[in-house]
Amino acid sequence: MKPWPVLSLVLATSFARVVCGESTTQPLGNAVKWQSATLGSAIEGTVLIPPHPAAGAEVLQPTIIYLKNLAIPRLGQEPDESILKDLLADGDLVLVLNYERNPLAVTPGLSADMLKLRQDIGGKTRTLLTNYKVDLDHVFILVEGFRLKRDVEFARDKTRVLGMDVQYPSHPAHSVPTLMEITCDNAHRMGISSLLFCHDTLTDGGMAAGFAVAMIDHPVPPPYKGIDDPMPECIYRLKAAVRTLRSMNADLGLNGKIGAMGFSRGGPMAALLAVTADRPDLEGDGPHQDVSSTVQAALIHGNRYDYLKMQTDDHMYKRFEKVWGPRDANADKWAAHGAFFYLKKNDAAPMFLNTSAAEEKAYQFGLATFDSELTGAGVEHVYQVDPDERGHQVTTDPQTLAEIYAFFQKHLAN
Repeated sequence: MKPWPVLSLVLATSFARVVCGESTTQPLGNAVKWQSATLGSAIEGTVLIPPHPAAGAEVLQPTIIYLKNLAIPRLGQEPDESILKDLLADGDLVLVLNYERNPLAVTPGLSADMLKLRQDIGGKTRTLLTNYKVDLDHVFILVEGFRLKRDVEFARDKTRVLGMDVQYPSHPAHSVPTLMEITCDNAHRMGISSLLFCHDTLTDGGMAAGFAVAMIDHPVPPPYKGIDDPMPECIYRLKAAVRTLRSMNADLGLNGKIGAMGFSRGGPMAALLAVTADRPDLEGDGPHQDVSSTVQAALIHGNRYDYLKMQTDDHMYKRFEKVWGPRDANADKWAAHGAFFYLKKNDAAPMFLNTSAAEEKAYQFGLATFDSELTGAGVEHVYQVDPDERGHQVTTDPQTLAEIYAFFQKHLAN
């Protein structure tokens, strides 16, 4: 591991001067320059090394990228100095990037930088923080004024503990809504390889768009084989996550309104939350039973949402048949895995359905079918097939991202 003592002592002394009021400038550290995709120019940055490594991080370091002096309204009113002090005390490696109020440093343009940061830190060709042993499963981006609450437990599956990471504005002037995403990575919810593979900046960009955000563990344990089992236990775990997140409203300054998001294997999970409201038979026996598990809106992407209508030439059909039995003879079992099975107009939250014209045909068919079913049930929703070539990835188009965040603001605002 990279030696701590001399540089850490310098940083700690410098940082103490800052928090004691002797200076309001950025504490001394390792200066870096990073090429911003958003600004089209280099940004000055500082790497801050904690005095002691995080617990259990003797080899790899959890890493925080802190974006300051942006050109968007600051949600969290707590000063940067006290937030950075606590991050370092927790043992996190911190990279502070100073945008110097550049007018381009706004949402949704900042999402391009959030993706590039992960590419440059954990992509095939690393160019950032190469001198540090970064834990690529624990790289977090924080917008100025935001704090991070890690590993909040919401369910257990035998020996597996399901948790979430919550990024929230500290001491906000007003309570804020929350976007909760179901991870695409069953083993590491913040795994940088999965986020890069999907081009997923939904939670990162959500902070810049005015939301607290949370990434939760997928309810299906690894290794994932495309089978969302066991059911209905998966729904129980999803609802436990919503209740747990909502139980922190007062402590974190949240307004109680939650939007669910899911891409790829997370899409059907977000849809299940969107259509099940507070059904008592689907709550399970998890924590915070006195708290509502209803979400107020959802973003879902191409996937299967009605297994009774999926096409027999779908490449997953034989695998489902092997696990669930022949579809005609086991219709209820097949149906219970899809969101349409639980759909009731008065219980369904508004949904934003989004996919690419280059997405896998089975996923396109599944989302188009769900769109027709939502239309028939009179459920408020947006259905958008983007004429792009991104395929099986989250959109990076600024206009589409702006539409998604505006959709959530409409349904989640105070």
